[in-house]
Amino acid sequence: MDARGMTMENKRSKRSADAGAGLPSPADRSRQFYRTIWRNWFLLAAMLVFLTIALAVAIQTRVGDQVVSPWPWVKTDRVLLGALALVVVAFIAHLTHQQRNVIAIHRELMALREESERRLQQHTARILALSNISHMISVETDLQNIFDSVTRMCVETFSCSRASLMLYDAAGNDLAVRSVSGSSVAGILNARQRVGEGIAGYVAERREPILLCGRGDSARYPGLELKDPSLASAMVVPIIVRDELVGVLNVSSGSREIVYDENDLLALQSFSSTVGACIRHTEQVNWMRRMVPQLGGAARGAPAGKS
Repeated sequence: MDARGMTMENKRSKRSADAGAGLPSPADRSRQFYRTIWRNWFLLAAMLVFLTIALAVAIQTRVGDQVVSPWPWVKTDRVLLGALALVVVAFIAHLTHQQRNVIAIHRELMALREESERRLQQHTARILALSNISHMISVETDLQNIFDSVTRMCVETFSCSRASLMLYDAAGNDLAVRSVSGSSVAGILNARQRVGEGIAGYVAERREPILLCGRGDSARYPGLELKDPSLASAMVVPIIVRDELVGVLNVSSGSREIVYDENDLLALQSFSSTVGACIRHTEQVNWMRRMVPQLGGAARGAPAGKS
């Protein structure tokens, strides 16, 4: 994109930002909505009270001017006025109850809307991360840069405390940590774990993902032992390409506010599939780059065929 195109794009972005800055926030709109419905309720209640008092005064004045009472019982007019006042009070109380119900429903709808927007932002961020990995397939040839980019994108996309990528070593039948991002990463890089041991080894051995949202969730996975008491929520998925184990991708959080669900696990599985394809593609490209000069030298050194 040339400088003129970038300038036009910046101007459009600025206009969009200025337009968005002038709009009220959802919280401000909610407060305005609550003030409006309560103002309407007070107006209705005040009108009912005023009409009741006016009617009572009019009836009392009219009855007081009459010599003979139209009612068969003594002080019937006062009893009726008292009943009318009770009916008005009961009606206002009913309106108040319904008003509170309407506000509660509105708050629930707003919470659902905020949750939907949060989910939409999550899906957008994950799609963007997948797109970035697909882009790396065509431009990146350094495996370590790919590993670091993957763990960094996991931390940003899944809001986790730590993400690590482990590669499977068939010779030693173990997993080696090739990249780690987030907090508390000291001493983790290049660490090894045998297949079948720990959470990552458990996933590598069974080639099935696990989802942990607390220590009680380990009961769903027979033979799995949790040794980290600070682990609040975690997702661990195998990286498999054409039925071949490539490694394991770990995402964990120590915050009780971060709780992963099945949708998050499915997203990480899609993420790991794309990561595995990217790793295998880069390995093949690097292998071809090493082999082309060797094959070219061998072809030049071979004796010419007899004519």
